[in-house]
Amino acid sequence: MDEKKEKFKFLKKVTEKFSTLDEQKKKVLIISSIVIIALIIITIISSIILGQTVGSAGKVTGNLRNSGFVVEKGNKVYVSSTIVTDPESGKKGIYEINSKGKATLIDENEYIKSINMYKGNLYYLAINPSKTGNYIRQVVKIKPNGEKKEILVDNIETSSIGNDALNVSDGWIYFLNSDNKLEKVRIKDKKRQPVADEEISYFQISGKYIYYTTKDDEFKRMKKNGSSIEKIGNGIDSFQIVGNDVYYISKANQYLMKLNLKDNTDKEVIERKVKTFNIYEKTIYYAVNEDSEQAIYKKKINGKKIEKVTDLSSANVIISVVGKWVYYTDKVEDSPYYYTIYKVKTNGEDKQKVNI
Repeated sequence: MDEKKEKFKFLKKVTEKFSTLDEQKKKVLIISSIVIIALIIITIISSIILGQTVGSAGKVTGNLRNSGFVVEKGNKVYVSSTIVTDPESGKKGIYEINSKGKATLIDENEYIKSINMYKGNLYYLAINPSKTGNYIRQVVKIKPNGEKKEILVDNIETSSIGNDALNVSDGWIYFLNSDNKLEKVRIKDKKRQPVADEEISYFQISGKYIYYTTKDDEFKRMKKNGSSIEKIGNGIDSFQIVGNDVYYISKANQYLMKLNLKDNTDKEVIERKVKTFNIYEKTIYYAVNEDSEQAIYKKKINGKKIEKVTDLSSANVIISVVGKWVYYTDKVEDSPYYYTIYKVKTNGEDKQKVNI
C-alpha cells in the first residue's frame, strides 16, 4: 500500500510540474516523447526483421536450400514425405506432425518441395507427372489444417523435379518458371511479374537481395525487382547467405567455404568433403561424405569445437533443423535401397524414425 502511495505522489508531482510549463515547453516535451516512443518501436520492428532475414537466416534459408522438406509452427511440424521411398510409408504429400508424433496428411502430391510458412499459411511447390512424361508444378497456398487450398500458379511444365527453389518475401512468392527464369506472384491477387531474364539454377532471398547461381556457373545478386544485377564470383555450388557472408560448397574440392561480401575474402570453414549443410542459429550442421566416414557434424560459426551429431549410412542426405531437432534423410535400417526421414536432437541424442 505504501508503495502505491509513493507512486501516486510521484505521478502527482510530475503532473503538477508539467502544468507549470508554458505552452511552448509543453509542445517540445510532447514531441520529444513521441519521437522517443517512435524510435523504440522502430528499433523493435527492425530487430524482428533483422532476426528473420539475417541473424536467424538458417531457420528459413538453411531449410529451404535442403529441399524445404520441413517447417515448424508452434509445437507442430510440417513434413514432406515425398523424399521417402520406403514402401511401408503412407501416401505421398505434406503431413502435420503434432507434439505426440501423430501424423495427419494435409495435401497429397507426388512431390512437395520448398515448404514456406508465411503469416500462418503454408506455401510450397506441388509437383506431379504430366501426360507428356514431364512434370507439372503448382505454387500452392494452404492453411496448416489442410483447408482453403489455393493454386496461385498452375501449369509450370518442367522436364525434372529439380531446380525447385521457392521463397516467400514481402507478400510475393518467388519461383522459377518453365524456362528456369525467375518470376514472382503476389499473394493477395495472384498478379505475376517477371523478375530476371536469365536461366537460374538456384536462388535465395536474404534482406533486400536475391542471390543466385546461373546455368553459366556464375554467382550473382540483384534487388528483388530484378535491378542492380552484379556478378560476385564463380565455382559456387550450394550456398547459404548469413549476414554479410556466403557459405558455400566449393565445386573444386567440396570443402565448405565462406566468402565475405564486403571485402571479398574467401576462406575454408570445413576442410572435408561436405555433401550438404544448414546454418541454424549460428551453428553449422553439415554432412561429411568421405570414403572413411559419412556423418552429420555441427560447429559454431565462430567456434572451433566440432561435435558429431549422428552417423549416416548413405551420402544421399538433406538436413533441416527445427528447434532442438535435426531432421534428415537416410537409408532405412537393414535396407540397401529405401530411404526415409529420421530426426535426432541437436546434441545427438534420441534418434528416431519419423513415422509418416
